[in-house]
Amino acid sequence: MRKNLKRDNKHGFLDHYFRLFVFAFLLLMIFLVPIAQPSFLKLHDISEIPKVTLIRVLTSFALLLWAIWVYVSRKELNLPPKVISASVFLFLISWIISTIFSTNFYLSFFGSYMRQMGFLTYFFYFVIFFLLYNVVENYTELKYFYWTVFITTVIVDFFGILQLYRLMPWYERVRTESRIIATLGHADFLGHFLVMVMPIILSFIYYVKNNVLRVLLYVLFLASFLVLLGSYTRGSWVAFLAGIIIYYVFVLWKEKGFFTKKNKIITLVLVLGLALTVGIFYITENKLYIEKKDVGLFSLKERFESIGAGLGVTQQNPRVLTWRDSIKLFEDKILKSPRIIYGLGPETFSFNFTPYKSLDLARYDGGKGYPDREHNEFLDILFPQGLLGLLSFIFVLLSVFLYSIKNYDKISPENRIFFLGTLIGWLSFLIQGLVLFGLSATYLYFWMLTSFIMLFFKLEKPDSIWKISISSLFSVFILIIFTFISIFSIWISLRFFRAEIYYRYGLDYLNSGEVGKAVAVLEEAIKLRPQETAFHEAVIKAYLGVMGGAENEDIKMEAFRKGESHINGLLKNDYYKSLSNNLVGAFYAQAYHYLGQKDKSLIIKAEEYLKKALTYDRYCVPPMENLLKMYSTDLVDERKALEMANRILEVDPYHSQAANYVARVYFQEGKFDKSKEIYERLLSRNSNDKDTLYNLGVVMYKLGDLNKAEEYLLKVINLDPTYESALNLLRVIYKQLGKEDKIKEIPLNDKVYVQKGLEAYNNKNYSIAIEYFKKALSYNPNSPEIMNNIGACLFMLNKYDEAIAWFKKALELKKDYVQAYGNLTYAYIQKGDLVSAEDTVNEGLKYAPNDENLKELKKKIEELKRR
Repeated sequence: MRKNLKRDNKHGFLDHYFRLFVFAFLLLMIFLVPIAQPSFLKLHDISEIPKVTLIRVLTSFALLLWAIWVYVSRKELNLPPKVISASVFLFLISWIISTIFSTNFYLSFFGSYMRQMGFLTYFFYFVIFFLLYNVVENYTELKYFYWTVFITTVIVDFFGILQLYRLMPWYERVRTESRIIATLGHADFLGHFLVMVMPIILSFIYYVKNNVLRVLLYVLFLASFLVLLGSYTRGSWVAFLAGIIIYYVFVLWKEKGFFTKKNKIITLVLVLGLALTVGIFYITENKLYIEKKDVGLFSLKERFESIGAGLGVTQQNPRVLTWRDSIKLFEDKILKSPRIIYGLGPETFSFNFTPYKSLDLARYDGGKGYPDREHNEFLDILFPQGLLGLLSFIFVLLSVFLYSIKNYDKISPENRIFFLGTLIGWLSFLIQGLVLFGLSATYLYFWMLTSFIMLFFKLEKPDSIWKISISSLFSVFILIIFTFISIFSIWISLRFFRAEIYYRYGLDYLNSGEVGKAVAVLEEAIKLRPQETAFHEAVIKAYLGVMGGAENEDIKMEAFRKGESHINGLLKNDYYKSLSNNLVGAFYAQAYHYLGQKDKSLIIKAEEYLKKALTYDRYCVPPMENLLKMYSTDLVDERKALEMANRILEVDPYHSQAANYVARVYFQEGKFDKSKEIYERLLSRNSNDKDTLYNLGVVMYKLGDLNKAEEYLLKVINLDPTYESALNLLRVIYKQLGKEDKIKEIPLNDKVYVQKGLEAYNNKNYSIAIEYFKKALSYNPNSPEIMNNIGACLFMLNKYDEAIAWFKKALELKKDYVQAYGNLTYAYIQKGDLVSAEDTVNEGLKYAPNDENLKELKKKIEELKRR
């Protein structure tokens, strides 16, 4: 008897701590994932790596502990009701089948670089759903998760408000508008997150008894609403409004006695608070957005009014155009094949879709963008997972919703209100899902809420639990399988995360021109994740940079060979096939030039890959641009060049390179009127483009309209007084008009000569540069910048004493001229006068104590003094 009691106590002890640690890992994940956006990785708005890594690693630990727990002491599995569990298992099976038979297994299993929503990630959402149901045993524990969600929302709102008021520069720039993203990486997903949590916050405002907590939750609700407005996400606004309406309709239907005097006051205060928040946002928007058009062009009114217009099939509605264009893909690749059952495979939509992209959709983004999703949760399941996936997902939704409605009365009255908030948050995800898809944090919260909904019935209606007895053999099987899955997931996720860090720093080096460092770091990233297309793309660009910067022919050839060796890696799992082939074509075309234009086979290969890029997407502009350049220069085929330019203009009528080429051909053929039409079209898009203005001036001159030509040329000179061709043609026109006296009126100022001086300096013609700068000084004799430039030229000519004199003149006029202090210090160092150099740099640091150049010079002087 005592032995059995001791054994039971031991199992109770183990059960407690196993459950505690699984609980803790899940709680930590729900807290961290929405706010994980480490700035040290310099991640852009579409990187999901940090969030996905947390989901995989923390859930893997939870799963591993749960498997050990089952093996050690559990003899029974607790699952949600059979109908719910069966629907979720069926949806999981659809994921497995579609991944196995995918059009690209790697992408479907691991996910695309941008989204990371492959099977390996999504599998853990199923795990989270079942583990949460298993480990939460009472309302107190359930509320731990809700309060964790609220704390996470506080952090999300905090960063969102900082971004809204421009107190931190971490916000998304999409085209010309600005939208805050908080820590969710993208404005759309910020909105998607908030519409799930806000109904729960609303419910707790009614639910809590403590008035201090109620006020804090009220503030959090309004802060979330303010951030929701700042996301400018129309789908989220609709989902929020729909969710609130459903919430109160449901309350009126099911909770007749809900609107007590206290709850009426709470509701009135909420309505007034929402109205006040809209007013605050309106004022904020006018001050920080509309009055500063360089920051953003959105307005609350414009976005709200465009909600209805967004449903039309027009060029401004890429979602609807994508849905329409997808019909042909569905008919060709899915409808009449077994893929109607299991789909194309997760994460494969883009490269399967692009051959079916219409001209309307291409024109939306100038032929340079790709929809990587359907932007509809249900279509995003139908295409990758077929009817099996879609129907099983709908089965999950219907079974959860209908079960909730049918058994709503089984929930105790005091808990119904926050159950309702959970259900409405869940429905709000699906409402916005009609125009969006989920990502790591939003899918996590969707499956979390799905599990929470079922937990209410577990806690209130224990007979709803589907209990499955586990044999010893089955517990061993569970231990082996889930241990392998957990260890593999942790290993691969941390490996991928490390690769991501290398990749990000490699991109930094690449963008800053340090291509040697970029190559080294990117090669390390590829060793860790050799199948990733994005890494191969970056390293190919880095090797092109090495070729372009090297003078030694052997180094150039070695860089070419290494870059070429990455082409197979680039193309093997490429998500955007047209852009990948375009990069390969550009690689060979540039290599042809860098290697001395000796090997004609390189330019032939370039043409081959660029043409291949257009077979994947006939409206893809980047390969057309490269082909236009190639046909107009290397291959000198005017007919093909003109054909390519016209194809570009079909997609983007305002494309500068293509339009200028066609206009130039018309000009050469004497078709000045047609040339004029093209330049006028370009000018309608950018009225201050000096090259277009100049070209129009030339065309008008050819057409004999000298006054109009003069008008355009004067606009050019007004924009750029150094525009030599415009100045020369203007002089010719004035002579022909008999207005030689006006030639003197052509604006010449110091800027003209400063520009010419800088050009001469950059070309290392320092003596000529000095002449131009001295002419500039005659127009502006008190310019410290010009004096500094003269000193810099003299320094380069090793005339240090003269250079010092000019630097001192500059500093007499501008005491805080940091650059002049640096130049003067350099000159003293070259002369060996370290005392004067130290005095100068110390004087400069008084005005700019944090200037990196001056601090480096001070260190250098100290080192020289120690020698």
